[in-house]
Amino acid sequence: MVLSAAVLLASTALYGELVNSPTLGLQLIALAISASLIVIYGSKFSVTRMLYGLLAVTSAASFWALLQVVGLAPNDAWHLDVSALGRPTGFYPEPDWLGMFSGIGITLAWRLPLTRGLRIILIVANLSVWILAFARAAWVAVVAAAALAFVVHLIRESRTAGNEPKRARSGRVAALAIAAAAGTIAFYAIPSLHSDVLNRLSRTLVARADDVSAQARVQQNEGLFHLAATAPWNGWGISSSGRVGVSGILNLSGDARNNVGSNWIVSMWVDGAWLALPVIAVLLLAAILSVRTIQSQLLVLTLLSSIFSNATFQPITWLLVGACLWYLRDKREAKALTRLNLAQFEAAKLKTFDGVH
Repeated sequence: MVLSAAVLLASTALYGELVNSPTLGLQLIALAISASLIVIYGSKFSVTRMLYGLLAVTSAASFWALLQVVGLAPNDAWHLDVSALGRPTGFYPEPDWLGMFSGIGITLAWRLPLTRGLRIILIVANLSVWILAFARAAWVAVVAAAALAFVVHLIRESRTAGNEPKRARSGRVAALAIAAAAGTIAFYAIPSLHSDVLNRLSRTLVARADDVSAQARVQQNEGLFHLAATAPWNGWGISSSGRVGVSGILNLSGDARNNVGSNWIVSMWVDGAWLALPVIAVLLLAAILSVRTIQSQLLVLTLLSSIFSNATFQPITWLLVGACLWYLRDKREAKALTRLNLAQFEAAKLKTFDGVH
């Protein structure tokens, strides 16, 4: 399913009028294959190990970012007009990616079974970097994904209350308390940090005229919607959405700098139009149908972030898609096995009954 949907969108590279990089289609197919391998060969143990590995990498990036903030690690001091401390990047090319991945780290540290001390350390580190990255898309994505997970938890709480081991639930309140105390101290010790955070928050949902990055996002979306509105039924071809520049200017001739637009849904429509719908459906349904799981919350977070910083052509998205689809496959097989065992049990009972009479 996931591979066939990817091949359909990738095929637009063969004839799309505005294709900028035909090899992006091969990249999409390779990512879909990686997700399919997780679905086919994955197990509860292997998927769990993947999530712990993801936690380790995102947390390492957050610790590195903290060293950048205090001046102990190299930092290019991004956007001093946004943060007087400079926005750290961690292991990533820009702060927006750091914000998304530290949000993933927060979610994993919150939900995976961990010892109390380790949970506190990882939540505090990832939460601190999530704030210091000043990535507004990541702020919105983490809060929205957490709110959805909380609603799902409330719905199923009556059936699962008390089933989670106490050790797996420990350390969360302490981590939030420590983070709040550290944040309060930092705000009072560094007045510019307090004003920068409040200023950034006030501009999160409103694109002000003096907010250069927000205005750039608006202009990019305008360019994408223009291409989407004028696209043929099979799209302009994969990578065409990258022809929308940072300020929304369309580069319709020659080679463009980017191959992917900033808004993943509109970008895929620009690239493939109706042929992109299967891929969009796979990504959304993978998150919706496995909504109880950790990987679903992470996929929701990633897809929400990708409305502003597109990560749908990065391995993280397809790892999470594969993990979500593996869960659905495992759940379906477990139900089939239960039905088979019940049928065998009923057949054995009937055979015993017939033997008695």
